Amino acid sequence: MYYFLLLQTDSFTGKNMNTSLHLNRRRLLQQMTAITLGSIIAPSTTFARQYNDLVTDNTDPIYIPPGEGKKGTVGEMEIVFKLNKQQTNTHLGVWESVIQPGELGAPPHFHSTYDEICRVKEGSIFIMTGDTVTEVKAGGWHLRPKGVVHTFWNSGATSATTIDMCIPGGHEDYMQELAALFENNNRPKPEDMKKLSEKHDIHYRYDLLESIMKKYNVKL
Repeated sequence: MYYFLLLQTDSFTGKNMNTSLHLNRRRLLQQMTAITLGSIIAPSTTFARQYNDLVTDNTDPIYIPPGEGKKGTVGEMEIVFKLNKQQTNTHLGVWESVIQPGELGAPPHFHSTYDEICRVKEGSIFIMTGDTVTEVKAGGWHLRPKGVVHTFWNSGATSATTIDMCIPGGHEDYMQELAALFENNNRPKPEDMKKLSEKHDIHYRYDLLESIMKKYNVKL
């Protein structure tokens, strides 16, 4: 349409059609090239800037001795934080959890931007993803994909220890901020949970909570 309008303009001015056509074609190509380059370069530059803001370019090895790491609790669940996104160039976060018998690890929820992987070290836990419930025993691995509602619990007679990972990293920040709300025997308020969920891509399904606790005889 733009090319057709250029031809119309030349017909009204009475300029030499061949000369005008050549100039207009050249002008059109120049403008199209500028638009195309702008659409490619500008988003790429923005992405690079945003990515560089996050990446720490850490190349140093990291050793965490057994039992070491920042410790916290969420309800009755004990957590030891191992690696965070700053240490892994945003690629992942890692923590260990000890889940007590009869404990639900979290209200049912989902994330839009990261996956979670769980490896059970000791005991066993049940993980619900969508409508599927899987028992994961010691040595087993389980992936909770982003976008799928999930929760987990310990129905056994002994505590269960898990290694949890989020890919890419970031969910460990939420877990640390959540653990801080439980310090000094405190409990987070609904407005605290709402603020954290909006900040860290947690989408809770509280409408499913009561039925899960009753069906599997677990508490939060």
